[in-house]
Amino acid sequence: MKHLILAAAALALSLGACGDTGDGREPRARAIKAGSPYVDKLKTLSALNRGLALRRAIQDSGERCKKTDASGYQEDYKNMSMWTARCSDTGDWAIFIAPNADVQVRACADLAQIKLPACRIAGTP
Repeated sequence: MKHLILAAAALALSLGACGDTGDGREPRARAIKAGSPYVDKLKTLSALNRGLALRRAIQDSGERCKKTDASGYQEDYKNMSMWTARCSDTGDWAIFIAPNADVQVRACADLAQIKLPACRIAGTP
């Protein structure tokens, strides 16, 4: 019985110390980047095929895009890959791709209002 009490006390103490840095600071969270075969493939496409793929994503979201004049990968944002595209008829778009290939499309003009990174269109000044 005494061994059971000691084991329970040791377990309680070890669990209580989880994440404790010992100096009063909060433990740091690790950033985890999920891989995505879809994003990896998109990164290997030619400029023409990448533009077509991003144009299709914009159109599938219900927006217009007659032709992409420029497109490219911008950055990782949270757990998504951020891409940008400039459409000849509707302007600049941000395309966010999740690791499971879910896509969200936003007009670049709206990004500051919803606190997302500003667009930097590849190949433009």
